[in-house]
Amino acid sequence: MIKYARMGLCGFRHLLRDYPTIRKYARNPEKYPLSERYARVRLLFRKLNLSSFHVDFYVQGEENVPEGQCLFVGNHVSVYDPIAFVQFFERPLGFVAKKEIGSMPLVPTIAKAIDSTLIDREDLRSEILAFQRIDGLLEEHPDLSYVIYPEGTRSRKPPYDLLSFHPGSFKLATRRSIPIVPYAMFLTDRVLNQKYHYRRYPLQLVFLPPILPEEYESMDTQEIASLAQDRVQQGLDSLRNQDLASIRRSNGYSLAKARKVQFR
Repeated sequence: MIKYARMGLCGFRHLLRDYPTIRKYARNPEKYPLSERYARVRLLFRKLNLSSFHVDFYVQGEENVPEGQCLFVGNHVSVYDPIAFVQFFERPLGFVAKKEIGSMPLVPTIAKAIDSTLIDREDLRSEILAFQRIDGLLEEHPDLSYVIYPEGTRSRKPPYDLLSFHPGSFKLATRRSIPIVPYAMFLTDRVLNQKYHYRRYPLQLVFLPPILPEEYESMDTQEIASLAQDRVQQGLDSLRNQDLASIRRSNGYSLAKARKVQFR
């Protein structure tokens, strides 16, 4: 609890200052430009990182991100994942997430403010309506991209093996013929996990080669899902091999110390 208490005390003043504005955006998003809403949420996340999370970003493969709308697909191990992605990414992003996060404090309001959508995977009609809404938002906002976690849930236990990708996750891209950008992050779970106490938390993010419309136009969604999963797995394997070096780089630990704190 000490870790959470420190984060709460350090971040409270930023939430107190910025959350009322974000709540205003969430109540009437159509009244405010998407760029303004997203920038305010991103600013809050960046403030929280500086005051509470103490994350160092190590990013590779930025050249693999095309201009314009994209669908980003990657692994998911922590509620910190979207916070990390928004901090790094300047272009407006919405997220496709499970309805269960709607019961978390603050999260539904922030999600709505940046045109994210909560879906009920147990209710097909609800899921169809949610994807129709996203399709409309993509039509309305040409600068908007989306992030979806095709595993469908978080991988919760070390070594956080990648779960099977759901083919339906890729229909957002195929309906509009937009690039699919696989990515991998390692290891966001440590930022909020009580077992880890670093001075700085290294977060590695790699963008893998995109799957372009001309590449997937002759493929079904299962084939696309398999291809995307293979690329994310390759990215994860690479980041895992660089983990000790990133811990040492962020904290100045000896090799023995880095190995000791790497996994709990």
